[in-house]
Amino acid sequence: MAERKATNKYYPPDWDPSKGSINQYRGQHHLRDRARKIDQGILIIRFEMPFSVWCLGCECHIGMGVRFNAEKKTVDKYFTSNIYSFKMKCHQCSNQFEIQNDPKNTDYKLISGLKKRIEQFNPEDSELPSSFIIKYDDNNNNNNNNNNNDNNDTLLKLENKKLDIEKGKKESTQLEKLQEIMTNRTINDYQLSSIMRKSFREKKKEDQIELERQKSKGIMIPLLKENQDDIDTAKDIDFNSNSLKRKLDESNKLKRELIKNESILKSTNNVNNNNNVNNNNNNNNNNKIEAIIRKKSKIDPSLFNNNVNKNKSKVNETFTSNLFK
Repeated sequence: MAERKATNKYYPPDWDPSKGSINQYRGQHHLRDRARKIDQGILIIRFEMPFSVWCLGCECHIGMGVRFNAEKKTVDKYFTSNIYSFKMKCHQCSNQFEIQNDPKNTDYKLISGLKKRIEQFNPEDSELPSSFIIKYDDNNNNNNNNNNNDNNDTLLKLENKKLDIEKGKKESTQLEKLQEIMTNRTINDYQLSSIMRKSFREKKKEDQIELERQKSKGIMIPLLKENQDDIDTAKDIDFNSNSLKRKLDESNKLKRELIKNESILKSTNNVNNNNNVNNNNNNNNNNKIEAIIRKKSKIDPSLFNNNVNKNKSKVNETFTSNLFK
């Protein structure tokens, strides 16, 4: 219906509703080219082959389900059911063949141009009991042959009766096992259903608690549950261990450089009078030494921050520095 509403038709300016539909106005059938022989009672349809056949013109095999453009025409009636004739042309040659439906036998009749393919069936390949297998003789033209066939069938049934009984026992054993399985499944169906629904409720509560916990931490995506492997893997991870070790080595190197650049002989005269002067001189000397060390060696600059007292340990500053992450 949606397609019909979306499809627009062209109406010429000289058309009005008194002239009928647009098809009547143009003098054409609504089925277009399919109805080109409608005056003869023929309609062009798409016909699908109901079974495998042979073409009598080119001996080509036509499989079941192959489609043709066929001419459909009513030729007779069976009570109130129409008997249709389907005429079509072979794909491989110019042979024309005709098929009619058979409402009486709910089948199709091959009228001309075709021969039905006979598919052979080997009953020995099936799993039917041997008592159901009937063998026919091609030379059964008289009553004697028919009687012999009946006798042979009777003897054949007696010979294979034991095999049928054994096969029946095996099948009955399988049926009993299947029946036992179904009985065990349904013997406590209410209790099993209660246990299952209880487990579902508990699982739903656990999922709700986990979801609330993740939301409280700002996690808006579902995460898998934590397991022991994840814990062990997290313990094995060492963050920035090499960086911390490098900073510690640089701090020790700085201490050694400061010690090497210190004066060996220190003046002891006028210590009390010149205390302030000596402190200023020491600070100036330390600044000069640090500038020289910066140029000579590549050391973390954070080690020189607030280096007023050279006796103060720089290890803590090494670990708290964020410049060399």
